[in-house]
Amino acid sequence: MEKNLTTNSQDFLNFNSLKEIKKIIKNESILFSDKIIKINRFGWSQERNILITECGIYNLKKKDLKRRIPLQIILGITISKTSNEFVIHGNDIEYDYHYISAKRLEIIKIISNEYYKIYNKQIKFCMLDDKDLSSYVTQKKEKNVNPNFTRMKIDLCIDINNYLQESKSNSNLIQGNNNNDNDKVIQEYSNTVFSNHDTVKSVKLEDFKILKVIGRGSFGKVCLVQYIPTKEIYAMKGLKKDVLIEQEQIENTLFEKEILQKIDYTFLCGLIFCFQTIERIYFVMPFLKGGELFQHLRKYKIFPENRVKFYAAQIGLALNYLHNKDIIYRDLKPENILMDENGYLKLTDFGMAQKLNKDEKAIAFCGTPEYLAPEVLTGEGYDKTADWWSFGILIYEMLYGIPPFYKENIEQMYSLIQKGDVKFTKKIEATDEVKDLIVKLLNKNPKKRLGNNGFDEIKNHPFFESIDFNELENKIFRHHLFQN
Repeated sequence: MEKNLTTNSQDFLNFNSLKEIKKIIKNESILFSDKIIKINRFGWSQERNILITECGIYNLKKKDLKRRIPLQIILGITISKTSNEFVIHGNDIEYDYHYISAKRLEIIKIISNEYYKIYNKQIKFCMLDDKDLSSYVTQKKEKNVNPNFTRMKIDLCIDINNYLQESKSNSNLIQGNNNNDNDKVIQEYSNTVFSNHDTVKSVKLEDFKILKVIGRGSFGKVCLVQYIPTKEIYAMKGLKKDVLIEQEQIENTLFEKEILQKIDYTFLCGLIFCFQTIERIYFVMPFLKGGELFQHLRKYKIFPENRVKFYAAQIGLALNYLHNKDIIYRDLKPENILMDENGYLKLTDFGMAQKLNKDEKAIAFCGTPEYLAPEVLTGEGYDKTADWWSFGILIYEMLYGIPPFYKENIEQMYSLIQKGDVKFTKKIEATDEVKDLIVKLLNKNPKKRLGNNGFDEIKNHPFFESIDFNELENKIFRHHLFQN
């Protein structure tokens, strides 16, 4: 084994001159430092700094230490032949470290050299054809069950000397030749997480032309975009990873992605692509030319009762589809309902949705204040019937132009939600059937609320007597609904 594969420090980040870094590594010598991409347990890429000394590997967020891996506990290294990915496996660490770097060859040289100095033997080394090494990364939960468990393919380990010799002339290996290579990899990094397009399996941000911003939220913005290769128009939501992490929204975002990529229903908005860069995760979805239901309601103030019935029936079917999948939606409001050019609706934005099994209750306080059910406010726990409360609020708002318990003072509004009665102004004509439906949906006792026993009892309410739900699902019902 060659004992001196690296002799000069490759401190590309000039950490050797920083006092705060010296405090972290103490008396150790910096052999290597550079920007690097770290893939976390959710499959999200994060920009980090890697620092290697003769004693360990340091994972830093800018200058803040996140983890230190002593060289002595490294089990081995797995590297991809076809990408910049590599995995550092360990015995006594919480989980394996999954990295991407154009300088991976130099990193491996340094680690193997220092490891040899400690043990007088070569480090275990595995080279695979896989471009994505995620399935070879041992997770924290697996280590908790068995500290010695590893996903490294020990039986496929090769002689590192052969690799180091072959890599000098192997053009298939992507490696850094100067300090700019890794910067370029980080800047251009893009990973396709999901594609529902028949002929497109991989996309990146540069494939889309941003036409305009059509919405903004707490975690990012929604843009109207054109997919350049096919000229197709989509809506693309970009979410900032750092904000999602700070607001503890990672699990919700991952569940939203899971819902979007699995649903296939007439009145729900699905996912076309999902991909990520270093800073953001992007959801690319169909663009509906009709815009938000909110915009139409703001324009017309109120809708005729027949139109309310048409819209409500679609939203009821959408909620029922989710409930049958054990999903509670939790954020029903006009802003989250999109309309196509023919007036049909699609429910969108599943960022607050939650998996809720039978007899299970949610406890998180979330949603839009005007639409919150009483049991959400009291913190006693709630189930799918909370969505039917919001459904009743939505019907009332479409009919009367304002939610029934709305007050500018939020505490007064919460008090009315819990204790107030539904009132119907005589200025707007409405049938007894729709009033009865609203009152039964807005029953403060979720056990007695319409919908507690399933969507069938809502479908069978006299208000929906003229609706053929099967025809509606097939979008052949609209024309004779609006004959009058």
